[in-house]
Amino acid sequence: MMNISVALCTYNGEKYLAEQLDSIMQQTVKPTEIVVCDDGSKDTTLEILQRYQEQYPEIFKIHVNEINLGYFKNFEKSIYQCSQAIIVTSDQDDIWKPEKLQETLNFFKNNPDKESVFNDLVLVNDDKTILEPSYLNWKYIQYSDILDSIKNDELFIKVQMQGSFILGCALAIRRTALEKYDLKNFTLAHDYEIAQKLSFKNKIGFIPKTLSFYRQHEEQVCGLREQDQRTSSKPDKTSSEKKFNEIVWPYLSSLQTAKKLFPQEDIKKTDLYSKFLAQRNLYLKNLSFLNRKKYILQCVKHQYLDLKFTDIFRY
Repeated sequence: MMNISVALCTYNGEKYLAEQLDSIMQQTVKPTEIVVCDDGSKDTTLEILQRYQEQYPEIFKIHVNEINLGYFKNFEKSIYQCSQAIIVTSDQDDIWKPEKLQETLNFFKNNPDKESVFNDLVLVNDDKTILEPSYLNWKYIQYSDILDSIKNDELFIKVQMQGSFILGCALAIRRTALEKYDLKNFTLAHDYEIAQKLSFKNKIGFIPKTLSFYRQHEEQVCGLREQDQRTSSKPDKTSSEKKFNEIVWPYLSSLQTAKKLFPQEDIKKTDLYSKFLAQRNLYLKNLSFLNRKKYILQCVKHQYLDLKFTDIFRY
């Protein structure tokens, strides 16, 4: 039987915290522990937490930081204080559907090869009015595309191209994965770094359901900041540039990110590198004979696309 820890971070969360805690305690499968790290709240957040701890002393474990750690480090602390097999990360202002933990537990039982899983969310405002029935659809991401990318070991590439759509408030992870994949000392948001590293290893799964309500309000640390970026205009690209962006860039960009994430790993021995080579060669074959030779020479000169002088005779 796998038990569940909830890693919850709080900071001046009095307005919505109780509603989130109630939704966690009303789950069809109860968590074994709720580990809360408070980052120096100045409102009544701690009083609210203490009331719940008095009511559920065997479940609530509250840690109050001596100094403000900030969003990233506070979540890292909370995650590493958890002791159970499955860790589900939680924001202080969302609301979980009653079946969230049951669905999460079922996924891990049925997918022993996966180390983490995420789900979709419903976007709501302060008073729980639905803004968008699906966060992923709002991001123009279809469930079938995610499932296909996982099946084809290309979720990492999808995350690079479409930005981080795997949110911490929709994420769960096996505790054993923390040490196994060196998930600590986060330099980015915890959810982004976990999603990057585990998707590269093809260890993240997806539950194609909305299992919680993701509340949007002015006080939150992370929200729909990318919304304004979707209307930004960019100059038209040439036909060759468009081809490059379609065929090569997703794999090249992902490869560059992978090298930063795993500096000790020989990236050239990975499936991602093999896919990059296949896409690079496909792009070269799309060029005319003379343009191809000229392009290869340019790449050799600038040490680009891992091409060598001898490649001018191969392609």
